[in-house]
Amino acid sequence: MKTIGLDQLYRLDPADEKFAVDAVDLLLAAAVDSGASDLHLHPRHDGWEILFRIDGVLSLSHHLVGGGANNPVTRLMVLAGLPTYRSSQPMEGRVKWEHRQADDLSMRLGVFPTVHGPRGVVRFLKHKSTFSSIDSLGLSQDVADELVRTCDETDGAIFLSGPAGSGKTTTLYALLRRIAAASPRRSVMTIEDPVESILPAISQSELDPSGGMTLAAALRSAVRQDSEVLLVSEIRDPETAEAAFQASLTGHLVFSSLHASDVAASLRRLVQFGVPVPIVQSGIRTIVSQRLLRKLCTTCRGVVVGSRPQVAKVAGSVAATAFSEDANLSGDKANLSGDKASLSGDKASVSGDKACPDCLGTRYKGRIPIAQCVRLDGHDRVGDALIASLSKGDSLSAMRIAAVQAGGTDLRQRASSLVDASVTDQQEVYRVLGREPG
Repeated sequence: MKTIGLDQLYRLDPADEKFAVDAVDLLLAAAVDSGASDLHLHPRHDGWEILFRIDGVLSLSHHLVGGGANNPVTRLMVLAGLPTYRSSQPMEGRVKWEHRQADDLSMRLGVFPTVHGPRGVVRFLKHKSTFSSIDSLGLSQDVADELVRTCDETDGAIFLSGPAGSGKTTTLYALLRRIAAASPRRSVMTIEDPVESILPAISQSELDPSGGMTLAAALRSAVRQDSEVLLVSEIRDPETAEAAFQASLTGHLVFSSLHASDVAASLRRLVQFGVPVPIVQSGIRTIVSQRLLRKLCTTCRGVVVGSRPQVAKVAGSVAATAFSEDANLSGDKANLSGDKASLSGDKASVSGDKACPDCLGTRYKGRIPIAQCVRLDGHDRVGDALIASLSKGDSLSAMRIAAVQAGGTDLRQRASSLVDASVTDQQEVYRVLGREPG
C-alpha cells in the first residue's frame, strides 16, 4: 500500500473551469497507486465526500469542496461515455482514462441519483492478478488440496459462497487458470458480469441483458459450444440455478458463486431457488464458503496510539489536516504540520508522533482468506450430515450444529486459529463474521 498523496487536491479552485478534470485525474491516480479496489464520490450539500476502499474497508474520507459549475462525477460520466443529461437515473459504463497501468487495469463507473446530485463509484479491475495459482491464495492446506482436486473433476458443480468482496472471483479465476494450463486441454468458457480479468486459453463473455444475453440464456447456449468447463459469475435466480444444474448433470464441470453466509446457507439458498434436495446432492461436488480478514501490520503490529482522525476538508481554504504524513495526533484532533496530504485509516498506529508508514495508521496491511470446504459426493461426513439435515427441513442453526458434530471446521474456528497466531485480531473477526451468537 502506498501513501495516497492528495496535496494538490485541496489547492484546486472549484470555480476553475478545469476543476473537475484535474480533481478526477488526481483521485483516479491516487486510487490506482494505493491499490484501492473502489473510489467513492458521494455528493453532499457543499461538495463531495471522497472515500477509498482499501483491503476491503472504506478508509477515512476526504471532503472535496464544491461551489462551482464543474462536477467530478459528471466528468467521470464523460470518461465512461455516459449521457450526462440522464444523471437522474442509475447508469454504468467503462471509464477510459490514460494511466501507466492502463494495460493491466479496467475501470467501471456506477452512477446513482441522490438528493444532492449523482453519486459515483469507480471499481478498479486488474487484468493480471497477483493470485494466479491456488497455492498463492493463502488458503489453509486442506482447503487448497481440495480445490486442486476439484480441478480434475469432469462434471458436477463447484460453488463458492460469501458476501461481495470476499474473494470468490479471485479463487474461481485461480481454479480456471489451473484447468486451462492442464494437459490434455479442455474447452473452457465463462459468462461474467463483468469480466474482471483476462484469462489465457479461455473464452470469456460478458452479459448484455438489453440484448437478451442473461446468465441463464447464455449458459444454455454455452453448453452447445462443445464446452467442458463453464464459469457462471453468480447463481442469482431460479432460472440460472436450473440451467447450472442441468449443465452439471449433463457432463459439464460448472463453477459459480452464491451470496450466502456459509455452506449451510448456500444449500438452503439453492432449495429456495427451487432446486430439489436430491438434485442438490447429486449435482454438487464441492461448496466453499470464503471470507477475507485483514492482517495485522507487521511493522507496527497493530499498536494503537491516539484516536480516530478527523475528516479533512479538501479544496478551498481548509487544509487536509487528518491526512498529513506530518500530522501530530493529540487527543481527538489531528494538527497539520506540513503540506503533504495522505490517507489515514480508522485509527492511528504510530511510532513516536507519526503514523505507521506501511499501514498508514489503519493497523492492518494485506488480507488473508479463511474458508470452509465441504464435499457432497458421499465421501465427506460433514456433507452427508448437512444433506440429511436439509432433507429434514431443519433450520440453519440446526444444520450448522449437525456439521460441527460431524467434525466440520467452520469459518469462526479458522479465524480463531489466525487470532491465536497473531496474524489478525478479534476486532477484525468481529467486523467480518460478527459476534458469536449466545
